[in-house]
Amino acid sequence: MATILVLGGGYGGMRAVKFLQREVPSEDQIILVDKSGTHVEKTNLHEVAAGTIAPDRITYEINDVIGNRVKFIRDTVTNIDIDQKQVTLENHDPLTYDYVIIALGFQSETFGLKGAAENALPLEDLETAEAIYQHIENNIKDYAKTQDPNDLRIAVCGAGFTGIELLGELTQSMPKLQTRYNTPEIKIACFEMGKTILPMFDKSLGDYALNFLAKHDVEMNLGAAITEIKPGAVVYKDSDEQEHEFASNNIVWTVGVSGSHIIADSGFSQRRNRVVVQDDLTLENHPEVYIIGDVSAVMDPASKRPYPTTAQIALACASHAAKNIGLALRGHETRPFVYKSSGTVASLSDRDGVGEIFSSNKKVHGYMASALKKIITDRSLMESAHLSTTLSKGRFDLYH
Repeated sequence: MATILVLGGGYGGMRAVKFLQREVPSEDQIILVDKSGTHVEKTNLHEVAAGTIAPDRITYEINDVIGNRVKFIRDTVTNIDIDQKQVTLENHDPLTYDYVIIALGFQSETFGLKGAAENALPLEDLETAEAIYQHIENNIKDYAKTQDPNDLRIAVCGAGFTGIELLGELTQSMPKLQTRYNTPEIKIACFEMGKTILPMFDKSLGDYALNFLAKHDVEMNLGAAITEIKPGAVVYKDSDEQEHEFASNNIVWTVGVSGSHIIADSGFSQRRNRVVVQDDLTLENHPEVYIIGDVSAVMDPASKRPYPTTAQIALACASHAAKNIGLALRGHETRPFVYKSSGTVASLSDRDGVGEIFSSNKKVHGYMASALKKIITDRSLMESAHLSTTLSKGRFDLYH
């Protein structure tokens, strides 16, 4: 009897255990380890951070969907010893395995920028997303007492996917808070080192997003190299190397992420806690170790560069890893992973967004892109959980 460990209950981990139950012999043991008993749809964290959706709409309990065959251990992974085939946990006896799928997810990355860890609010999980909205709302509520204009100023650091989606949601939620607490206008600003946004999209879609944000009075500072986060201020240099400060008591950090620190802590050869895997998603010289999701660097044969880490590729890798383990357990050769993205969508609000559908080479924006984002969310729920979860947590009611 083989023991198969799955580390992490995110997109990849949940999809993996679902497929393992189909692919591996019934006598084999499947164990899922996650530090939380709750799965979070992390591609929707920006909505919680902006206060446009309740946290329970993007979560479900892991034990409700994994099935009786999977043993769930709620604990934190502290070390992975690939030579001994052993995983150390914080509060549980060490686990040994015959196969392991490592899907430990991401963490916020400050790149060592002075003051970022101490003075900015990271967006990396449900807890930090809730903390961001509570922090912003409390400051806006307290403005009546403090009369501090910086309580009504929001600085978003980074205009990547998460930063842009967060900005879009803030344009919808902040006017409501302004009305609720009867304050002057709430100022939203963004600071991005790059001179363009959303480079994964056609330029026309990036321009559409910029126009949307401009119409909602978001101050976009492109070519702004952040040099320090002070208590209550973002310090940056513009494209002319002139230094500026933007005062704000609400500074949100979405500049970048890396894989889980457990990867480096465990001694893997890695870059930003991502490990380059072989074409079948295994670790070199360790055919029993599969690495997927945010801790994995899956190489694109065409570009010779890693694919972007997205929920879409994490789900695809998870099902492929499960199938390969099933093949290996039956004495067959594993198969190389072949990936073709279906497309990409970035929401700008509940009813706006931008996206590309690769199968038809079609660019979409506005409500169509927003509806597509909702469909993708519901599909993700179907692929990592099941129909009843999709019906209770999904977005069907928003586009039917």
